[in-house]
Amino acid sequence: MATESEMIAALARVFASDDPNLTVGIGDDGAVIKASSANLVAATDMAVEGVHFKRDWSTLREIGAKLAAANLADIVAMGGTPKYLLVSAGLSADFDVEKITELANGIKAEAALLGVHIIGGDISKSSEIVISITALGEVQSPIKRGGAQVGDLVVLSNLTGASAAGLAQLRAGISTSAFIQAHKKPVIDYKLGAQFAAPTTRVNSMCDVSDGLLVSLEDIASASGVAIEIDMNTFAGISGFTELSQCAAAQGIDVFEWVLTGGEDHAFIATTSKPIPAGATVIGKVVAGNGVNLLGVKQETSWLQKPGFTHNF
Repeated sequence: MATESEMIAALARVFASDDPNLTVGIGDDGAVIKASSANLVAATDMAVEGVHFKRDWSTLREIGAKLAAANLADIVAMGGTPKYLLVSAGLSADFDVEKITELANGIKAEAALLGVHIIGGDISKSSEIVISITALGEVQSPIKRGGAQVGDLVVLSNLTGASAAGLAQLRAGISTSAFIQAHKKPVIDYKLGAQFAAPTTRVNSMCDVSDGLLVSLEDIASASGVAIEIDMNTFAGISGFTELSQCAAAQGIDVFEWVLTGGEDHAFIATTSKPIPAGATVIGKVVAGNGVNLLGVKQETSWLQKPGFTHNF
């Protein structure tokens, strides 16, 4: 394993920043950022080797990008603009400068999609890789899960279930497919997520779909004190549904199990009374009551009885 000073030097090179608002960057006891008049929004996620990812399946670059994406999506789901990342990692004994550079480049590549800067963190030895990323952003008025109103339409940024399909294929011994790539590193529509927060199309509630669409819908319904009705027929019109259905059939799976309970898609689910942003799909509506009613799925369906998505290989 490379020395800590060698790794920090490598990270400083990868994460070098020209952000004028970053007064002090990597290399000191702490980063210093110029104060802003906007509200600060923060989110954090941790990933553990063997629980959240496997190096047999994913490259270090993919692992870094995937965890960065999870944090960035959380900021966008709050209606915020991501600005900075703090990265801490426990690294196994086989890590050298080349490996930590690959991991760092994955984080940097995803952050660069939104102009986000990595400004510090920490590293330590660990028996397995453990990565924790904290995202910092700005938001004028946060969009919370508890803002859904009776009469709102329920809108989804993109089809969910691709990551679950990829995981199923990997478990089945398949090594390459579009779904496997979606599991290794989801492609997130940050631009559409930002449109959900734009003044003319600002949604009333929003959530990042990371633990399954059904769980996210239940969270919004519970936080808002409303009920949500989902028309399952609407999913057939979303791009990619035919291919996902074919993959599910090949695996002997009900496609809606992946759509509703598969995790790590990082789509955006929202409710709105304003014009629908281009690219989003209306999948239901908000009504009086409580809970989530899936129109077209029998409530006794076995997979509906299981808890939400859990990280488990």
